[in-house]
Amino acid sequence: MTFSTEVKNELCRVSMQRACCTRAEAYGALLHASSFSHKEIRLSTENAAVARRLQALLQRAFFIVCEPQRAGRKLQIALTQPAQIARIFDALGYDCKSHITYHLNRNVLEEDCCIAAFLRGAFLMAGSVAGPDKKSHLELKTPHQSLAGEETSLLLDLGLSPGQARRGGSFLLYFKDGASVEDLLTRIGAPRAAMELMEAKVEKNLRNTINRQVNCETANLVKAADASARQIAAIRAVLDAHGEEGFPENLRETVRLRLAYPTDSLAELAQRFVPPISKPGLSHRLRKIMELASKED
Repeated sequence: MTFSTEVKNELCRVSMQRACCTRAEAYGALLHASSFSHKEIRLSTENAAVARRLQALLQRAFFIVCEPQRAGRKLQIALTQPAQIARIFDALGYDCKSHITYHLNRNVLEEDCCIAAFLRGAFLMAGSVAGPDKKSHLELKTPHQSLAGEETSLLLDLGLSPGQARRGGSFLLYFKDGASVEDLLTRIGAPRAAMELMEAKVEKNLRNTINRQVNCETANLVKAADASARQIAAIRAVLDAHGEEGFPENLRETVRLRLAYPTDSLAELAQRFVPPISKPGLSHRLRKIMELASKED
């Protein structure tokens, strides 16, 4: 089951308590139907839960009793009776003409709850969203440019700013930032899906932070090991040439400790002196040793 299917299943469980929102949700679905004309209204989906939701919306909003029919892999609700179509058109403020201009009747969507319900119906028919394991992406598709523009206006009213694109013969409204995707899903009735996306984002950020810390610590260890190896090589070069007398008295303890504890960090090695010395003090002594070794080259 895809994440989009999970989201739509969650949306199908939203209660239909308010008549205005039920009509608005049906409106959103109808404007994204396979066919919406004075001759035929046809709604198609592969999701059985969505098909049952459409059936209930039509019955509650327009008192139309219908039954989804199997058509290959899809379930379809087809309305061809003029009286049924006229009832829907009248409720939504359309004239029953031979040509329908796809525009929004904002009188049907006066409240924010109705706008959210409309977008829920639109998403059920024409929406998709990427799962938590993928980059954030939610889109709503329509073949009608004017409808895409008016739905953009609806989303802006909710404080959401979608991107717009064209793919083939379709117009897309999309979101690629996780916060907007989560906000929209919550508003249209899928808070559980939004929370799943949020949790995945938090987990991913935490994992990335841990990886950065580990990489940083590893890099520091490699850097320290490389520095220690160079110091030991420099010490051995002087010892091979002059023995311990090749070092001033004040550097000989540093030489002995560096050779005895080659994997110690500067901080760890500085604590082995009696009494312990500071890390900058040890760093200064090691630079002196490196300078002495460079004169041997």
